[in-house]
Amino acid sequence: MNEEIDSLIENKEAELLPFISRMEELKVEFTKETAAFVSEWYRKTAKDYITKSPEVTLGLTEERIADMKADVNDLITNAEKTVHKELDNPALWWHIQPRLRESIERYRQVADKFPEVLDRAVRRSLGRLGVVLEKFGFRVTASGCSGTYFEFWFERVGRLETVPLYPHLLKWTDAMQDTIRQYDGQYVEAAEIYCEIQELKSEKKKLEALTRWDSI
Repeated sequence: MNEEIDSLIENKEAELLPFISRMEELKVEFTKETAAFVSEWYRKTAKDYITKSPEVTLGLTEERIADMKADVNDLITNAEKTVHKELDNPALWWHIQPRLRESIERYRQVADKFPEVLDRAVRRSLGRLGVVLEKFGFRVTASGCSGTYFEFWFERVGRLETVPLYPHLLKWTDAMQDTIRQYDGQYVEAAEIYCEIQELKSEKKKLEALTRWDSI
Protein backbone atom coordinates (compact mmCIF):
# COMPACT_ATOMS: atom_id res chain seq x y z
CA MET A 1 0.00 0.00 0.00
CA ASN A 2 2.88 2.36 0.88
CA GLU A 3 4.46 1.74 -2.52
CA GLU A 4 1.22 2.76 -4.20
CA ILE A 5 1.06 5.98 -2.16
CA ASP A 6 4.74 6.67 -2.87
CA SER A 7 4.01 6.36 -6.58
CA LEU A 8 1.05 8.74 -6.32
CA ILE A 9 3.17 11.28 -4.40
CA GLU A 10 5.96 11.03 -6.97
CA ASN A 11 3.53 11.61 -9.83
CA LYS A 12 1.94 14.61 -8.12
CA GLU A 13 5.31 16.15 -7.33
CA ALA A 14 6.29 15.77 -10.98
CA GLU A 15 3.01 17.46 -11.93
CA LEU A 16 3.79 20.37 -9.57
CA LEU A 17 7.32 21.08 -10.87
CA PRO A 18 6.34 22.88 -14.13
CA PHE A 19 4.11 25.23 -12.13
CA ILE A 20 6.96 26.05 -9.73
CA SER A 21 9.30 26.68 -12.65
CA ARG A 22 6.84 28.96 -14.45
CA MET A 23 6.08 30.88 -11.25
CA GLU A 24 9.80 31.56 -10.78
CA GLU A 25 9.97 32.91 -14.33
CA LEU A 26 7.02 35.20 -13.59
CA LYS A 27 8.65 36.40 -10.36
CA VAL A 28 11.79 37.38 -12.28
CA GLU A 29 9.67 39.08 -14.94
CA PHE A 30 7.65 41.01 -12.35
CA THR A 31 10.80 42.16 -10.56
CA LYS A 32 12.26 43.46 -13.82
CA GLU A 33 9.02 45.27 -14.74
CA THR A 34 8.75 46.76 -11.25
CA ALA A 35 12.33 48.06 -11.35
CA ALA A 36 11.60 49.90 -14.61
CA PHE A 37 8.37 51.31 -13.14
CA VAL A 38 10.05 52.45 -9.90
CA SER A 39 12.93 54.12 -11.72
CA GLU A 40 10.62 56.22 -13.88
CA TRP A 41 8.29 56.88 -10.92
CA TYR A 42 11.17 58.38 -8.89
CA ARG A 43 11.96 60.78 -11.74
CA LYS A 44 8.35 61.84 -12.32
CA THR A 45 7.26 62.09 -8.67
CA ALA A 46 10.31 64.13 -7.62
CA LYS A 47 9.39 66.70 -10.27
CA ASP A 48 5.76 66.60 -9.13
CA TYR A 49 6.78 67.59 -5.59
CA ILE A 50 9.15 70.27 -6.86
CA THR A 51 6.26 71.99 -8.64
CA LYS A 52 3.60 71.12 -6.07
CA SER A 53 5.55 72.88 -3.31
CA PRO A 54 7.25 75.80 -5.09
CA GLU A 55 7.75 77.68 -1.81
CA VAL A 56 9.99 74.85 -0.57
CA THR A 57 11.86 74.56 -3.87
CA LEU A 58 12.45 78.31 -4.16
CA GLY A 59 13.69 78.39 -0.56
CA LEU A 60 16.51 75.98 -1.38
CA THR A 61 19.92 77.24 -2.40
CA GLU A 62 21.31 76.14 -5.76
CA GLU A 63 23.72 73.88 -3.91
CA ARG A 64 20.86 72.19 -2.01
CA ILE A 65 18.88 71.72 -5.22
CA ALA A 66 21.94 70.14 -6.82
CA ASP A 67 22.30 67.86 -3.78
CA MET A 68 18.63 66.84 -4.03
CA LYS A 69 18.93 66.10 -7.73
CA ALA A 70 21.97 63.95 -6.98
CA ASP A 71 20.03 62.00 -4.33
CA VAL A 72 17.12 61.45 -6.72
CA ASN A 73 19.51 60.31 -9.44
CA ASP A 74 21.06 57.86 -6.99
CA LEU A 75 17.59 56.42 -6.35
CA ILE A 76 17.01 56.07 -10.09
CA THR A 77 20.40 54.44 -10.64
CA ASN A 78 19.85 51.98 -7.78
CA ALA A 79 16.17 51.28 -8.49
CA GLU A 80 16.85 47.71 -9.62
CA LYS A 81 18.85 46.94 -6.48
CA THR A 82 16.15 48.51 -4.29
CA VAL A 83 13.37 46.50 -5.91
CA HIS A 84 15.35 43.27 -5.67
CA LYS A 85 15.87 43.87 -1.96
CA GLU A 86 12.11 44.05 -1.46
CA LEU A 87 10.87 41.44 -3.95
CA ASP A 88 13.53 38.80 -3.33
CA ASN A 89 11.93 38.10 0.05
CA PRO A 90 10.93 34.39 -0.16
CA ALA A 91 7.90 34.99 2.08
CA LEU A 92 6.23 36.99 -0.71
CA TRP A 93 6.22 34.12 -3.18
CA TRP A 94 4.25 30.92 -2.63
CA HIS A 95 6.33 28.87 -5.07
CA ILE A 96 9.46 29.47 -2.98
CA GLN A 97 7.77 28.67 0.34
CA PRO A 98 4.68 26.54 -0.46
CA ARG A 99 2.17 26.55 2.39
CA LEU A 100 -1.13 24.89 3.19
CA ARG A 101 -4.09 26.96 4.35
CA GLU A 102 -2.96 29.99 2.33
CA SER A 103 -5.78 32.18 1.01
CA ILE A 104 -6.72 31.28 -2.55
CA GLU A 105 -7.03 35.04 -3.16
CA ARG A 106 -3.47 35.84 -2.04
CA TYR A 107 -2.44 37.05 -5.51
CA ARG A 108 -5.87 38.06 -6.80
CA GLN A 109 -6.38 41.48 -8.43
CA VAL A 110 -9.75 43.19 -8.26
CA ALA A 111 -9.96 46.35 -10.41
CA ASP A 112 -7.17 48.62 -9.14
CA LYS A 113 -6.75 46.71 -5.88
CA PHE A 114 -3.51 44.78 -6.17
CA PRO A 115 -2.34 41.81 -4.05
CA GLU A 116 -1.42 43.36 -0.72
CA VAL A 117 1.60 41.14 -0.13
CA LEU A 118 3.27 42.44 -3.32
CA ASP A 119 1.78 45.93 -3.34
CA ARG A 120 3.38 46.63 0.04
CA ALA A 121 6.79 45.61 -1.31
CA VAL A 122 6.35 47.91 -4.31
CA ARG A 123 5.28 50.77 -2.03
CA ARG A 124 8.31 50.21 0.21
CA SER A 125 10.55 50.60 -2.82
CA LEU A 126 8.81 53.86 -3.74
CA GLY A 127 9.02 55.07 -0.15
CA ARG A 128 12.75 55.68 -0.56
CA LEU A 129 11.87 58.91 -2.34
CA GLY A 130 10.09 60.09 0.80
CA VAL A 131 13.39 59.98 2.66
CA VAL A 132 14.85 62.41 0.13
CA LEU A 133 11.80 64.69 0.19
CA GLU A 134 11.92 64.85 4.00
CA LYS A 135 15.65 65.58 3.96
CA PHE A 136 15.13 68.67 1.80
CA GLY A 137 12.22 70.14 3.71
CA PHE A 138 9.14 68.95 1.82
CA ARG A 139 6.15 68.19 4.02
CA VAL A 140 6.76 64.47 4.01
CA THR A 141 7.96 62.25 6.81
CA ALA A 142 9.43 58.86 5.98
CA SER A 143 11.49 58.50 9.15
CA GLY A 144 8.53 57.85 11.46
CA CYS A 145 8.41 61.34 12.97
CA SER A 146 4.91 62.81 13.05
CA GLY A 147 4.11 66.42 12.29
CA THR A 148 1.04 68.52 11.63
CA TYR A 149 -0.17 68.26 8.01
CA PHE A 150 2.78 66.12 7.01
CA GLU A 151 2.34 63.21 4.59
CA PHE A 152 3.23 60.02 6.44
CA TRP A 153 5.38 57.98 4.07
CA PHE A 154 6.09 55.09 6.43
CA GLU A 155 4.61 52.06 8.12
CA ARG A 156 5.37 50.66 11.54
CA VAL A 157 6.81 47.14 11.58
CA GLY A 158 7.37 46.98 15.31
CA ARG A 159 6.81 49.04 18.42
CA LEU A 160 9.74 51.30 17.56
CA GLU A 161 10.81 50.43 14.02
CA THR A 162 9.40 52.09 10.89
CA VAL A 163 9.96 51.51 7.17
CA PRO A 164 9.49 54.10 4.37
CA LEU A 165 6.37 53.38 2.32
CA TYR A 166 4.46 55.35 -0.31
CA PRO A 167 0.92 55.91 1.06
CA HIS A 168 -1.07 57.41 -1.80
CA LEU A 169 -3.11 56.07 -4.70
CA LEU A 170 -0.94 53.87 -6.88
CA LYS A 171 -1.53 52.01 -10.12
CA TRP A 172 0.79 49.32 -11.38
CA THR A 173 1.74 49.22 -15.06
CA ASP A 174 -0.27 46.98 -17.38
CA ALA A 175 2.75 44.68 -17.70
CA MET A 176 3.04 44.29 -13.91
CA GLN A 177 -0.68 43.55 -13.63
CA ASP A 178 -0.62 40.99 -16.43
CA THR A 179 2.39 39.18 -14.96
CA ILE A 180 0.76 38.79 -11.56
CA ARG A 181 -2.52 37.67 -13.15
CA GLN A 182 -0.52 34.88 -14.76
CA TYR A 183 1.18 34.13 -11.45
CA ASP A 184 -2.21 33.97 -9.74
CA GLY A 185 -3.47 31.47 -12.32
CA GLN A 186 -0.43 29.25 -11.76
CA TYR A 187 -0.78 29.62 -8.00
CA VAL A 188 -4.40 28.46 -7.89
CA GLU A 189 -3.59 25.26 -9.76
CA ALA A 190 -0.28 24.63 -7.98
CA ALA A 191 -1.82 25.10 -4.53
CA GLU A 192 -4.43 22.44 -5.31
CA ILE A 193 -1.77 19.94 -6.38
CA TYR A 194 0.35 20.77 -3.33
CA CYS A 195 -2.66 20.15 -1.09
CA GLU A 196 -3.17 16.73 -2.69
CA ILE A 197 0.50 15.88 -2.10
CA GLN A 198 0.27 16.80 1.58
CA GLU A 199 -2.91 14.75 1.98
CA LEU A 200 -1.16 11.73 0.44
CA LYS A 201 1.83 12.20 2.76
CA SER A 202 -0.50 12.45 5.73
CA GLU A 203 -2.27 9.24 4.68
CA LYS A 204 1.10 7.51 4.34
CA LYS A 205 2.06 8.49 7.90
CA LYS A 206 -1.23 7.15 9.22
CA LEU A 207 -0.65 3.82 7.49
CA GLU A 208 2.91 3.65 8.82
CA ALA A 209 1.66 4.34 12.35
CA LEU A 210 -1.00 1.63 12.03
CA THR A 211 1.51 -0.85 10.61
CA ARG A 212 3.87 -0.22 13.50
CA TRP A 213 1.04 -0.68 15.99
CA ASP A 214 -0.03 -3.98 14.42
CA SER A 215 3.55 -5.29 14.25
CA ILE A 216 4.17 -5.14 17.99
